[in-house]
Amino acid sequence: MIPSTRVAGVLNPGISLADGKYQITKLLGQGGFGITYQCLDTKLNRPVALKEFFPEGCWREGTTVVSAGRWNSSNYTDAKQKFLQEGQNLGKFNHPGIVKVFYYFEENNTAYLVMEYLRGKTLGKLLKLRGGKLIPKEALSYIWKVAQALGTLHQAKFLHRDIKPDNIMMAEDGRIVLIDFGAARNIQNQSSDQFTSMLTPGYAPLEQYGQGLPYGDFTDIYALGATLYHLLTGKVPTSAVERAAGVRLLSIREVDPKISPHINEAVMKAMAMNTSNRVQSVREFMNLLKLDNSRLSKKTKTHKFYQAFSDPWGAFDRTRGKSGVNYESSTQDWF
Repeated sequence: MIPSTRVAGVLNPGISLADGKYQITKLLGQGGFGITYQCLDTKLNRPVALKEFFPEGCWREGTTVVSAGRWNSSNYTDAKQKFLQEGQNLGKFNHPGIVKVFYYFEENNTAYLVMEYLRGKTLGKLLKLRGGKLIPKEALSYIWKVAQALGTLHQAKFLHRDIKPDNIMMAEDGRIVLIDFGAARNIQNQSSDQFTSMLTPGYAPLEQYGQGLPYGDFTDIYALGATLYHLLTGKVPTSAVERAAGVRLLSIREVDPKISPHINEAVMKAMAMNTSNRVQSVREFMNLLKLDNSRLSKKTKTHKFYQAFSDPWGAFDRTRGKSGVNYESSTQDWF
């Protein structure tokens, strides 16, 4: 029996969940809204990643998560349901470039997502190993593969909303996998449910900093362009808020004149502040980059889920309709 003591830490190795089906092996990482563990699926005898809903400020009574701080019973329950929705969203997809979710369940007054266990490293880690940036051919190959996964999401009316090098995984099996869908949302619901401000400065467009502003595929395109900007220049782009305040984003060719003009133009169009001037789709972005888009999804295959401006907001065309951790080595474990 686990003693009822107030703790803020993670679940210890050896603890079992879901009636013994999953046994915790080790901690993989912890963020503001959750903790990720490596677990053993005892029924199938395989490693899986287990993501636990554990918002910052909460604590644990034994294994039970207790809402605390800004988390009262009501908003904690709402946030937990949105966490489960992440799993339901991901469970609809069967694409090699989208991290797979196998199962979800509730226990310990919280929720868990059972996901595929990926070995490899993120593009963020790769950048560090390569001295800060990649050659264009390699960078474009990764962006092309991410675009295939992103096209599938967009066809199903989903946005990732947090594309960046740290959320793109180079798996040991050769796949380039888009991970961490904690900010993902169905854009068909945006008329009735405002998006929460979950973003990464430098990669997030200005619309992600406001409430009730129109989102669309172009929102993820900004982040994809910003990611390519970082891969090619070794620099995180100037944030959209700083740009709205008058700080100029240097073009890629200003940072590295050896970059081809068409790549420079494509990235700068993808990162346009005004959503009307921005690249509108993955296919358009691939065309501007002169990459083969024949493998971009035209139909989404989904499966049932198992269980500087004086007025900074003037950058938006308001006439638009609603469109839509701790790692142990250079080889990382992720989800």
